[in-house]
Amino acid sequence: MKVRGPRLFGDWRDFLREFVIIVLGVLTALVAQSAAEDFAWREKVHAATDDMRQELGAGDAPQNYVRLMMSKCLNDRLATVKEAVEAGDRTTFRGLAQGLWLPLGTYDNYAWENAVSSEISTHIPQREKYEFRIVYVMIPELESVRAKMLGELATLRSIPRDGGPLSQAEKQIALEAIANLEIDNHRMERASSFVLRHMRNLGIGMDRDQLRRRIGETKMHYAGCLATDGDVLRSMISGEVFDPR
Repeated sequence: MKVRGPRLFGDWRDFLREFVIIVLGVLTALVAQSAAEDFAWREKVHAATDDMRQELGAGDAPQNYVRLMMSKCLNDRLATVKEAVEAGDRTTFRGLAQGLWLPLGTYDNYAWENAVSSEISTHIPQREKYEFRIVYVMIPELESVRAKMLGELATLRSIPRDGGPLSQAEKQIALEAIANLEIDNHRMERASSFVLRHMRNLGIGMDRDQLRRRIGETKMHYAGCLATDGDVLRSMISGEVFDPR
């Protein structure tokens, strides 16, 4: 007498039923896992973009806006300093050079670097990521030019206050520093306008308290000559008004 061993499935219907159950279970698990991962990435993206908006709106945006406000004022003062240098008038030159002032605040991109290094940036919607990227690509240049201008101003102020009329060598040093400051001020104007324009495209609001603080600080040095006309500043941000140099 033959003894049959236990069969895994009674017939093909049992097999099909078990197969469907297994497949559905696997698919359900995969969908649940994908949904959980998608939710986690959305939360990370939300946190990262919030950090970037805060960094830009409270730090970089007010600094760029103030740079636009003081751009013409700084150029006018540099022109006056240049006249004193060309005349060789050491006393007048030194007094005017001390009246030149530049903001010390840095331009930061830590939030963007964190988003890139953690690969969160790859999950940001394409259009939004593009706008963030082209804003942040200008931040290192702004920081580099900011530091360069402070160095040029230090060179200008390093010329001794005593010694009679400026020597030819001193004139050359001062005129070179002034020329570099004029060029770099124009670079700051264009870069600041570009960054603010794309921040506007992202809908990033400017921190009003930070803006008021920075404007107040700047007025201590350039009172009466800052650009305050909103239409002019908006035109500069839109790229419609630029010194053609």
